[in-house]
Amino acid sequence: MANITMLDLDQLRKTKLKPYIERSLELRAPDPGFHAMMGHNIDLAEAAYLAWTGVFNSGDLDHRLKEVIRVNLSRAANCSY
Repeated sequence: MANITMLDLDQLRKTKLKPYIERSLELRAPDPGFHAMMGHNIDLAEAAYLAWTGVFNSGDLDHRLKEVIRVNLSRAANCSY
């Protein structure tokens, strides 16, 4: 299993990820761990966040499918969603 160091969000707020981190905390999604893990590659983190918000927050994806994705992700993480 991979072992990825989670970066400090306060340090990541000093990068171009700051507005994305702030928005995520405001909306409570994605989890702050997303940025703490993806922040190892700032450009990839930005692209992944923009893709995520485009799909989940803009209405481009049917709500029922979003729920199926959430349930499957929670099961994969052994979360009791």
